[in-house]
Amino acid sequence: MISKFLTKLSRARDQGGIINYYWSRLLQEVAKRTKSSFGKPTDVIVLLTNRCNARCLHCHSWKLDLRITELTTNEWKKTLKELRKWLGPIFLSITGGETLLRNDSVEIAEYAAQLGFWIEFLTNGYFMDNKKAVQLVKSGVKRIKISLDGSKSEIHDLIRGRRGFFEKATKALKTLAKEKHKTGKKIQIWAKTTIMSHNVKDLANIVLLVQKLGIDGVEFQALEPVYYSEQLNDPNWYKDNPLWIEDKLTMIDYLERLKTLKKEGYPILNSIENIELMKQYFLNPDKLAFKIHSHTYKKKRPECTSWVAGLQIMPDGGMKMCHRMEPFANVKQGNLKKLWRTRKRCWKSGCVLNSS
Repeated sequence: MISKFLTKLSRARDQGGIINYYWSRLLQEVAKRTKSSFGKPTDVIVLLTNRCNARCLHCHSWKLDLRITELTTNEWKKTLKELRKWLGPIFLSITGGETLLRNDSVEIAEYAAQLGFWIEFLTNGYFMDNKKAVQLVKSGVKRIKISLDGSKSEIHDLIRGRRGFFEKATKALKTLAKEKHKTGKKIQIWAKTTIMSHNVKDLANIVLLVQKLGIDGVEFQALEPVYYSEQLNDPNWYKDNPLWIEDKLTMIDYLERLKTLKKEGYPILNSIENIELMKQYFLNPDKLAFKIHSHTYKKKRPECTSWVAGLQIMPDGGMKMCHRMEPFANVKQGNLKKLWRTRKRCWKSGCVLNSS
């Protein structure tokens, strides 16, 4: 009886937005409480490529095996179409590697937007020329994020591991902001900064630069274990790590400055609560890592919802629940919904610290 009711309700749900989202969250809650595979993702991360032109200190995607066969344009479109039919108009993050190293990345993003997904497009900005900026702003993408880890080239380029990245990133942000204002499109243009020892004293300057660039704001993220490295499974990853902020008084001072700037109306996208959380995280990572990595720092009993809510699709079509896990299937195998329900139910930490 209940099963028939849920089926009818599922067919009747609004595919156009918020009702679909809360329906999915309800299914996830049922899945958690019953330990079943009944739930489905409310957001999906799409990694178009592992290739990257940067050599970032805090990400080793450029060290991955590049001999894999990436999905073709048509294979991505087929996958996106099936995702839309299964999941509705959910949040979709398009990233890499460096996304714009694929010549069809804007085309894929535009197609996903046409299907009704809420699209976030991530890039380091190096290959963002006027043509791509115009295409992206008009594509239907809702948000573009560009990495900005310093207010000057000496800091940003050091962290990015290559010269010229600061100039390219700031130029890309300016170009996108100009095109946004020219067209009147309601697209969000964000900078994203990873807080670490190399730039902690530069955070306020980054905020001032972002304001000068005329974009919507900057999102700060605390340093995590180096992506695609052995640190992901090392609980002591931050110890003796040159990127970790050892000078706690300096860290407190500069994060408190961020809170002050936020209160004064500067374009910081994190909440005051989130900035305070990052401060406490740098003070006591052992105590807070579990809550932070599982996105449940507001709860008394932290939990990871990757197995009911997380889906990442890798460049070759591999399907993961979390970047720490091995693929449980591949989109080329067929029905995504059925493949999703074959995943193992387990917990692993390591999700990004976001600004919610």
